[in-house]
Amino acid sequence: MGNQYHIKRENYSLQKFKENLKSREMIPSRVILKEDIDGRFAKLEKQHITNLKELTDQLKTKPKLEKFSKDTGLSFEYITILNREAKSYIPKPIRIDKFAGIERNFVKKLETMGLKNTRHILEQAGKKDKREELAAKTGIPIEALNEILCLSDLSRAYGVGPVFARMIYDMGIKTIQEFVEKTAEDFIEIYEEQTNKKADFGTNEIQFSIELAKDLDILVEL
Repeated sequence: MGNQYHIKRENYSLQKFKENLKSREMIPSRVILKEDIDGRFAKLEKQHITNLKELTDQLKTKPKLEKFSKDTGLSFEYITILNREAKSYIPKPIRIDKFAGIERNFVKKLETMGLKNTRHILEQAGKKDKREELAAKTGIPIEALNEILCLSDLSRAYGVGPVFARMIYDMGIKTIQEFVEKTAEDFIEIYEEQTNKKADFGTNEIQFSIELAKDLDILVEL
């Protein structure tokens, strides 16, 4: 199997998922995930679920959620929230026009080539030679394509949408490969130095995002 846009769910064990939930701070609507976590995950294991792929495949539709709730004895509310959390590890591609600072004309040119979202960009322009070909075909400067590519790459990280990706990029962190080389403390220090503002985010979720990003394939060649 080739490189993937998101983490390989089949390689992400249920045990690792459980330990991550245990260690993280949760927003109020997801605190239920930490309650009796060992007992609840034991019920998942009895259904022969061993990794994130098997879990999300079991919970794809409402009828599947309802059946799974009945089979495990776990509440439908809990199963629904667990499914949302598991799916958040697998970010959906973002439309290129959602990123600030990209010329609308460049977005339109990419769309005519069938490149409408971050996944398209990474698949078709991740390699330097492909990006140079794309620049020649579209007339988009290579520097602009590099920026679009980097924003697309950063948006693969957990919790990183178009606004946060832009912020990370403007801090000088260009790719997932660079992102995972930082600690949360590094991240906050760089942010505060670059902006002269106190960071309004904590280290816990940033560090989790960094750790999860370590399971992502490297897709960008600058």
